[in-house]
Amino acid sequence: MINVRTARMLADYKRWANQRLFDSLADLPAGEVNKTRVSVFKNMIGTLNHIYVVDCIWQAHLEGRGHGFKTSHDLLHPDLADLRMAQKDIDHWYCNWSDRQTEASLDKPVEFTFVSGESGTMSAGAMLLHVVNHASYHRGWVIQMYFDIPAMPPMTDLPIFLRETDPGFNSVNAPAVAPTCVGQFASATNVLPDRYR
Repeated sequence: MINVRTARMLADYKRWANQRLFDSLADLPAGEVNKTRVSVFKNMIGTLNHIYVVDCIWQAHLEGRGHGFKTSHDLLHPDLADLRMAQKDIDHWYCNWSDRQTEASLDKPVEFTFVSGESGTMSAGAMLLHVVNHASYHRGWVIQMYFDIPAMPPMTDLPIFLRETDPGFNSVNAPAVAPTCVGQFASATNVLPDRYR
């Protein structure tokens, strides 16, 4: 499904994007990450905990062990600094796991049980793709909440990661983007780059 180089790039991208988001969240006004908003997970910290719990569940699947979760909605780390450290640790685990893979191990089918109790089988590479995609999807939920503050969210797009980390990446002379843009604005959408309007 995916090759070793892609697996390593995706795991590194996930770690980078999470780090960038946590850097930005730490600079938000006090109480914003816990403020109740219209969201399945009630607030930013709840959404971030969901990302972390799902990472833990799929880590267990990749290690061939149980995880003990009955739901993916557990609030394991209500404090942003604690969650940041836990997320950093599991992101490093995924990077280290990806570094150890081969083409054959990424294609190997892994049997597991969903939180719902249903059984499933996916390749290890597909599991990694799911974890990266899931985190990107829910980071988007958190970024949407920035506009309620209003504040400018960090940009965590894959091309920005590649521009910053891959010397061979050519972004057609795009201007550099500051790592975080957290200042408050009367209307945060007015300062979005044109591609987001």
